[in-house]
Amino acid sequence: MAHVWEIDDLARLSVLGISGGVSNPSRTTAVVNALVKAVALRLLADTGLIEITEAAPSLFAGLSRGALGASGEAIIQRVEKADLLVVGTPVYRASYTGALKHLFDLVDYRALTGKTVLLAATGGSPY
Repeated sequence: MAHVWEIDDLARLSVLGISGGVSNPSRTTAVVNALVKAVALRLLADTGLIEITEAAPSLFAGLSRGALGASGEAIIQRVEKADLLVVGTPVYRASYTGALKHLFDLVDYRALTGKTVLLAATGGSPY
């Protein structure tokens, strides 16, 4: 059953973009930003962005959540607390980036239950 957003929900809605792009500048980040802005305008939401290129040092500080430092834990909590996620990845060899996978490996799966997620992918490489 589809969720019907109420006025009270809209006042508190948070949209978090996550760009799995590993280059700078990143076409994936540009796509994620555009989608986050479009959703935020429609829902009057607060927005944020996590770029894997900037978050990687904090996220790769540990292979498990318990091994993360404060900055890595803060990134994971932002993902878990967002109402709506806009997740973008470049496609390399028909898959998403390993850094993006690592981020979601650290997120408590229960925090994603029932969460709305908009997925986007960028491509262009012949490989």
